[in-house]
Amino acid sequence: MSERGQISVAAVAAIAVLLLGGVLLGYLSMVAAGGGHAQRAADLAAVAAATHLADDPDAGASELRQAAAEAAGRNGARLVSFDVVREGSVPRAVDVSVALDVDGSVPVAGRQSRQVDARARAGVDYSASLDAGAFRPVDLHGGRGPLAAVAAAEAQVGWPYVWGGDSRAEGGFDCSGLIDYAYAAAGNPLPGRPTAADLWRDARPVSAAGLLPGDLAFVGTGSGAPHHVGMYVGGGTVVVAPHTGADVRFEPLAAGGWDGFGRLFAGGPVAEPADPAVEAAARAHQVPPYALAAELRLGLAHDPDAAASALAAAMRRHPGDLAAALGDALGDRSGAALVLRAASGMGLHGVSGAVHLLPLAAAAVRAVGATASASEAGEEGAESTTLAETAEKALERGGEQGDHLGSRLSVQAAAGFRNLARFGITAAATFLPDPHLRDVSTFAGAAWDGVESGLAIARGGVELAGPSLWATRLTTPLGLGFSALFAYQAWTARRREDRVWYGAEAASSALTSAGAMTAGLDLVTLGAGTAEVPPLGAALMLAGVTVLGAACIYRERHWLAGGARQAAGAVVDAGRSLAGALNPF
Repeated sequence: MSERGQISVAAVAAIAVLLLGGVLLGYLSMVAAGGGHAQRAADLAAVAAATHLADDPDAGASELRQAAAEAAGRNGARLVSFDVVREGSVPRAVDVSVALDVDGSVPVAGRQSRQVDARARAGVDYSASLDAGAFRPVDLHGGRGPLAAVAAAEAQVGWPYVWGGDSRAEGGFDCSGLIDYAYAAAGNPLPGRPTAADLWRDARPVSAAGLLPGDLAFVGTGSGAPHHVGMYVGGGTVVVAPHTGADVRFEPLAAGGWDGFGRLFAGGPVAEPADPAVEAAARAHQVPPYALAAELRLGLAHDPDAAASALAAAMRRHPGDLAAALGDALGDRSGAALVLRAASGMGLHGVSGAVHLLPLAAAAVRAVGATASASEAGEEGAESTTLAETAEKALERGGEQGDHLGSRLSVQAAAGFRNLARFGITAAATFLPDPHLRDVSTFAGAAWDGVESGLAIARGGVELAGPSLWATRLTTPLGLGFSALFAYQAWTARRREDRVWYGAEAASSALTSAGAMTAGLDLVTLGAGTAEVPPLGAALMLAGVTVLGAACIYRERHWLAGGARQAAGAVVDAGRSLAGALNPF
């Protein structure tokens, strides 16, 4: 068979392979579309569970999982795994994985089935504000009596002193207003609006040595009508609204000039005792213990003294706004909202949650053969902790999901025009009738690809996704096949120029295919949604197109030289004509 006949047979074979590859690419595109459907189902499942969590931060994992499963089912998928992402006891996000079955038919192989998996994560940002018309609510856990009154009074540490005040509308407390508020909050309201003298008359006198938390300390009892009162909170400490210009604070019992002590209610305390470490830190740094205890309980702080110091500094920066101070101290307004919620209980009405999808540290779209038995499909927990995690580590690439597809539309449109132009160059290199122009088009395509490869090296590699990934999967084995074919033609060619040309094409196909294969398993695993070609792979591709471009120049060196001589002659002739036209003599 002649050399021309060999090339014709090779061309026919290549066209047949491309047609078959196109059919296969169509099927794989259907799988990719199934991946988009699965991702949408995963996103909606995550948002549904996160919305439930935003409404109820105390919701159990089973409730949230049920919400995610129902949302996935409404979108034709099934929930594979579910997890609540927490920081300490604070719920931050929900993480879901879903599976979707995709069926299709492939020539020769017949009907095929794929299970496309997708993963999504949705976060919740909480916010809270305190009622402008009331003092800080405190969760007394159902307690009543003196210990509950102590907790209610200590919660107001940091509020300003206002003479005659016993409501936030008045701007703060005076000394007796603090006592009146605390006992009312503890379920033991006092008659009227008592003054310090009224409280002294209503209380049963006790000695300093017999003081218990919730008892009262007075100044000026010698006159029979004391003018100042505070609440003993234990540990030799009094909480008091001291005087104009000062805030509600802790004071040592021995330093206040207290000369009388009384007990309003007899009987044992009906409330949980406070944590001594929390109380000591709060008193040392002048912060409300209930907020400090909630920070520790939620796992947002671990050292009471360090947490109290940070909160005290933040309260000085945000006087009168405990929500802002907690957000400042924690560096997290969402966590601060949940601290307020945990500390305030049902008295806090300003908590809300905003839901948003979060980027994932690893893309989780993949397809595996749908060969699992019914019993395996039922073991969701085992699959999510073994098979799924192993597959993700082996097949998923690093990277982040984009926040919104719409933000990429302009980039995708630009890429479409670019790809269309590159396809036009390839078509010109294949179908132009003039062989010289075909070689010029081939050189232009090699130069184009060389620039792309050089940019990829500078960017640290290139990410293949969507059509580009499937096209690379198809052309890489074809490139290896053509490399062998070109190598054979170079071996059997008789002319030196043909040997150089076919040898260069063989080397170029081999190098570019080897560069693509550096993407690893993601390139050959049909379920992987992306593949990453490292800088080494881009360098191999650059070497391949450089060899091809150099071969084009070598093959057309005589034609190019002749064209250059003609162009130079034309320039010289044009120059002479111009000079003659300008010469007046």
